[in-house]
Amino acid sequence: MPDPDLICEVQTEGGTYRDWVQVQVEQNFMNEGWIRSFRLVCAEPSAVATMRLKPGDRVDIALAGQVVIQQGYIRDRQAVFDANRHAVQVTGYGKAGLITEASINGGTGQYRGYKLDAIANSVLKPYGLTFRVQNGSDGWDMPFPNVMVRYGETPFDLISRLCKQRNLFFYADAAGNVVAGPKSGSSMVAFVEGQNILTANCQLRHLAVESLVSNSQQPGSDSLFGKAASEIQAKATVKGGTPGAMRKVLAEMPLDQKGTQLRTNWEAAVLQSMALQLQLTYQGWLKPGVGGLWDPSDGVTVKSSMLFPTESATETLKVAGYSYQQDANAGTTTTLDLINTLAWQQRKGDATKNDGFYDLGNAPAQPEAAT
Repeated sequence: MPDPDLICEVQTEGGTYRDWVQVQVEQNFMNEGWIRSFRLVCAEPSAVATMRLKPGDRVDIALAGQVVIQQGYIRDRQAVFDANRHAVQVTGYGKAGLITEASINGGTGQYRGYKLDAIANSVLKPYGLTFRVQNGSDGWDMPFPNVMVRYGETPFDLISRLCKQRNLFFYADAAGNVVAGPKSGSSMVAFVEGQNILTANCQLRHLAVESLVSNSQQPGSDSLFGKAASEIQAKATVKGGTPGAMRKVLAEMPLDQKGTQLRTNWEAAVLQSMALQLQLTYQGWLKPGVGGLWDPSDGVTVKSSMLFPTESATETLKVAGYSYQQDANAGTTTTLDLINTLAWQQRKGDATKNDGFYDLGNAPAQPEAAT
């Protein structure tokens, strides 16, 4: 009897499919893969003959009995055959894929005095999706004085633009709803060299800049004018960077002082994600020793003297993305993309202890006088 932990089950209105020779389901908040995508290949002649999946079909996908994509869409179908082989490949994405394709209803719009979650839920409502923030940075819920929807902007484009201004990364859950901010309370998964790691590839990078400076401005008024309106800056320092080296960032939209600090913190978090990048593969789909499927920002510890040139040889990291795979050669595996914890969250302003050897310790951005 097949091991239920190795079964990929696809349910549609037309039936249930399990005869796959290749499976890949992935998500990564650092790129367009935040929406959850899939690629499935069926090659058995008897199964191919009954394969009725086609572009536009809605699908629920479960791995090891746990739903990873709910009400997703098949985007492409490719069928090939010759005298000896028959195969059908279907690819697609979760329900949130729609918000990357279609423009916001009406093409334009304006929101005065609305918070991020209210604006995001407004543009997601036509698609039956929602937006929520978990463990957001202090100040994420400040209202935006004036948000203009740019012509042709998709819901994804707008949400992405606004999340940058509030120091938030986001991803889609299994149902396609958009979640911003890191998880809390999830069980820590331990990986140890020689025990439960099949392969690993770790890149450590020296961060070139010592500081980040963001600049913004606001519309002038009788009570706000001069440099207070036109030259708003915030600065974040990054320990370990080259002394004197600075990166300057121009905010994508008008921001006040607090908003400029949040925008700077987001840029610092992106920089942190480049300092340590670890790709790790293990056997199976479920979390080792814990069970369940992965979400971005889940926590792991990795112990490996080969990967980390430190005394403890151990790092605490966060999941940026995952790829569930299955084929005849490699079997059933999961590959995780892991990054620094500070790529998800800034340490408190009074923190002095380094969170890890490559957790380089950028403190929250502070107001900076324009120069």
